[in-house]
Amino acid sequence: MERLRSWKDLKIAPQYRARVKQRLAAIEYAQGHGLKAAGRHFGLDRKTIREWRDRWRAAGVPGLVPRYPARRRRRIPERTVALIAQARSELGYGTTRTRIWLLRVHQIRVATVTIRRVVRDLGLPRLGRTRKRRPRQLKLFECEQPGDCVQVDVKYVRVRGQRYFQYTALDDCTRYRVLRLYRQLNQVSSVAFLAELRRAFPFPIRKLQSDNGSEFPFAFALSVAEAGIKHRYIRPRRPQQNGKVERSHRIDAEEFWSRRRPTTFEDAVTALREWEHDYNCQRFSLALKGRTPAERLADFRIAA
Repeated sequence: MERLRSWKDLKIAPQYRARVKQRLAAIEYAQGHGLKAAGRHFGLDRKTIREWRDRWRAAGVPGLVPRYPARRRRRIPERTVALIAQARSELGYGTTRTRIWLLRVHQIRVATVTIRRVVRDLGLPRLGRTRKRRPRQLKLFECEQPGDCVQVDVKYVRVRGQRYFQYTALDDCTRYRVLRLYRQLNQVSSVAFLAELRRAFPFPIRKLQSDNGSEFPFAFALSVAEAGIKHRYIRPRRPQQNGKVERSHRIDAEEFWSRRRPTTFEDAVTALREWEHDYNCQRFSLALKGRTPAERLADFRIAA
């Protein structure tokens, strides 16, 4: 029994010590009670205990060290690994968006845990965070039909040092958006954008919601009313009441304006229209459970 009690003096890798200890205990029990009794006591097949005993007799305690590698070979194909690397490095996708992208674009089903492990193994950088602490996620109200409420807001952008104004309209129900760029921020631009979004949205607008900025004066509200649309001003200093369009502006900053570098106003207008199409028809929205706004809108057309 001396050889059974000297295992602690041997240099055994930490990840194997518990298993070696268990195997030694099974062998010691079998020496006193037999292989069959040891199998019942430890819930093991007696052939397994016999194999451990033979390996211990031949090589001592080192013979009980597991013979499979500490880390098994990756079970997913190298092509999938390359796609995960592309999603993180080139597209800037997080784990959940990568899973949806792999499934919908490449028809590859991979668990989020596996994607996270591959990213860690490849040493890819973590995505930048705009907040140190993740805010508590509130359950957002959602309208039942497209056009029940369209949120409108303005984002300031710079093109070659020149300041321009991105007007954004977002349908509360489908997240379908209309984006336009203007040189000036005033009532004239707002009224022009009202006409644009009425033409661009593939459904009638019943209510329009905006903040109390100077670009949306009472005259703008009258123009909305003349179009047969109900208008609502959100409460002052309550941007969360226009939360969906505000959040979409952050997406614009991260995925469009930080990557595209138009040199003229005209180039920016063209690029913004392309981004509008990508957002509505190609970009997967986590708020829509991995679907696009266009697919969400199609549900209502089919139902109608």
